[in-house]
Amino acid sequence: MKTFYLLFLLSVTAAFSQHAKKNELLVPYRDGNLWGLCDTLGRVKVKPFTTGMSMVNFATTPPDFKGRYVIQKNGKISIIDQHKRVLLAETNLDSVQMYLFSKVVVMYKNNKKGLLRDFKMLIPVQYDDVEFAENESFTVEKKGKKGLVNSKGKLIIPIAYTNIYESWSQNSDENSNKFYWIAKNENSDGEEEEVTFTDNRVVGEERPEWYNPPVVGMKIQVTEEEENRQKRIGEKYGKVVSSSINANSGNIDMYIVKMSEGYGVYSINQDKIILKSDDNIEVCGSNNDYTTFLIKKNGQMGLVDETGKVLLDYEYDTIEVAWGNVCILKKGDKKGMFVLNSIYKPVKPKYKEIKILDAIPVSDTWQFGVFEVTTVAGKKGLLGENGVEYFKN
Repeated sequence: MKTFYLLFLLSVTAAFSQHAKKNELLVPYRDGNLWGLCDTLGRVKVKPFTTGMSMVNFATTPPDFKGRYVIQKNGKISIIDQHKRVLLAETNLDSVQMYLFSKVVVMYKNNKKGLLRDFKMLIPVQYDDVEFAENESFTVEKKGKKGLVNSKGKLIIPIAYTNIYESWSQNSDENSNKFYWIAKNENSDGEEEEVTFTDNRVVGEERPEWYNPPVVGMKIQVTEEEENRQKRIGEKYGKVVSSSINANSGNIDMYIVKMSEGYGVYSINQDKIILKSDDNIEVCGSNNDYTTFLIKKNGQMGLVDETGKVLLDYEYDTIEVAWGNVCILKKGDKKGMFVLNSIYKPVKPKYKEIKILDAIPVSDTWQFGVFEVTTVAGKKGLLGENGVEYFKN
């Protein structure tokens, strides 16, 4: 038995919207230099009223999934909600960072970090670094030494250690009301010393299954049976060059084969070549439960699923797949996009750049894809996965 590596792309089936219900999500909308808010269809809900709104630093948080938006102007930072209610009054911070599914805001000032939770001070802006840890706690660092602040904002491990981590064995009992930490440091003899600390166990808020992104690459064991199957395919059709793994079963279901003339896709279930191309074929991802393939024809790229349905015509110079399900379409010096598993049509290449932002949750089962685009004229704005522009130049 031997080991080899399979690189494959799993579809992030819920990463972008497939929901037809009207939503309440409002995104930053720019009209010239002024910012307001609009819905995902581009209808302005809050007329442009301010400068300095961040188009990339906004987030939603359950249970109501209302938006929070950062405004930075005149050297001060504030945060508002989609009703223009002030959540954080103007303050002298360098920057802030919000996160999806978190009521924590990271604050930055003079190369120091601190935290707000529910817009109340949790950790003062006085540490060289602050990192999220288990049990809704945070490691804090000063001059190379670490400590730990718990969910109540209390420093339960002094800033005197080089490493802090949870005790896996002691924390395996989820019914225990205690949470165990191990702090390590070197003594004067250069030997490592361990100290155990305990805290009350915190029951975190449940997150949707899609919150944690899927694995994009995987190392698997190839059995003798699998080796023999590849050998039989090789003898009949050509050399196996890559494989596709079914996102539902986790098993190999198709192979890319280099034949005597061109390439083919061999289906294990159908026991035959189901797609052919004179040029290279690459596994792209899954679209509505069908595996898709990037295929080049007459020097142009297209996207075809395993049934032979053409999802993207052969008209693109290149197609690059990012985040497992966003296809960036390049034609000349312009870019467009296509989102697998989305109900929306491809966005034709018309932008200079497209940057993928975090999909914004609208409910426990629905996210909406938002992108930062740069126009040919050099103007930046937001674009929805539905192709609607949230800006006016």
